[in-house]
Amino acid sequence: MILRYSLLTIIVIAVFISGGTAVGEVLTLDDCIELALNNHQSVIEARGQVDLYNGYLWNSAGSAFLPYISASGSVRESHASGLEVVNGIETGKIVSGVSKFYGLGISGNMTLFNGGRSIFNYLSARVEKKRMEHLLESTEQDIILTVKQIYFNFLKAQDQRKNSEEAVKRGEEQYKLTSSRYEVGSASKSDVLKAKVQYGTERLTLLATENAVKTTHADLCYLIGIDVNSDVEYSTQFDQREYENTEESALKYGLANHPGLLASGNNVTSAEYGVKSAWGRFLPSVSISISRDYSNRSWSEVSKFRDIDGQWTISTSINIPIFEQFGRKYELSRSRANLNNARVAQLYTRNYIAAEIKRAFLEQKRTKQALQVAEETVAAAEEDFNLIQEKYNLGSATILEVLDAQVSLVEAENSQVEARYDYNLSVASLEKAMGIRR
Repeated sequence: MILRYSLLTIIVIAVFISGGTAVGEVLTLDDCIELALNNHQSVIEARGQVDLYNGYLWNSAGSAFLPYISASGSVRESHASGLEVVNGIETGKIVSGVSKFYGLGISGNMTLFNGGRSIFNYLSARVEKKRMEHLLESTEQDIILTVKQIYFNFLKAQDQRKNSEEAVKRGEEQYKLTSSRYEVGSASKSDVLKAKVQYGTERLTLLATENAVKTTHADLCYLIGIDVNSDVEYSTQFDQREYENTEESALKYGLANHPGLLASGNNVTSAEYGVKSAWGRFLPSVSISISRDYSNRSWSEVSKFRDIDGQWTISTSINIPIFEQFGRKYELSRSRANLNNARVAQLYTRNYIAAEIKRAFLEQKRTKQALQVAEETVAAAEEDFNLIQEKYNLGSATILEVLDAQVSLVEAENSQVEARYDYNLSVASLEKAMGIRR
């Protein structure tokens, strides 16, 4: 799947670089989501944090369980001077001499026990890595929702442009009809001017909707990481999402699966390990060191690693902390404060997510009903417009009534478009609040 969308990204960019002469790619909502997840800066940075903590897990926390091994080499040269001795008698002559010693060695040391700090630090690092993964998922869900928002805004702008085009056609027809009636004396000059003003207003509205299409198109291109001046097209087909379960079901699912809440729980667990690690500083630590050294006056001999030139050294040490300038007490107090802060943050995160789910659930119920009302309003507005138009043609209605009916129809159609995409977005917001990825 990732490979397919990577190839899709390359194809789209290649089309843009070629000057846009080829037919633009048609991207679906899922295509846009995948491109954004691959290209957006915040997602890339969040993935980098996961990789960073993965490296810390093995490089720092995990290495505490491994020995430290080193090799060494040395050359020692000694210069000495004294009185010459012959047959046990000093001759009074001062002589000097030089002696060299060569050494090679390898040593290893390892902490066997340090109050459990290594274990708790490792466990804390594992939990922190998991927390970063949940934060990455939360970031991805934020981007998914943003893509849906802009994608639906683009489709909404397209539909409203279509409504405006129809309104301009109706306004033009009305202006021509009123002008014709004015020429034969069945309409006043005021009627013509009113129809002309309405026609101009509809044309201005059409220009605004065309600008909205272009700007939302550019916004979506920017978000998914492609050229904002590209001629890529976006599909109007997408899966209509529905949520038919109860608010209680939504709340139960969200509190069990929301990545932000899971990350908050990881933070509490990590802080608990931090307190246990701080307690470890009050306990003794045990370490062991093993070394093998070779020494000889001749380099050629020491490099043979003969047993006669070598010696083993094994040492074990126990360190019992007595006074560390209040460092242990400070670390313990700090770790306890971190744990309290993490627990409070988890509580407020849980309540925030519960409130977010409630708001999103109620909003999707409202928008669903609003969509039904909007559809009924459009049907009524169409009926009113056709009726008033027919009356005007028969001379029993004024131009103001016609124009009012026309405006009401356009407003009803635009409200229907708003309601349709507001409902889709409310379902997407509810899914995000519950921690559902798609």
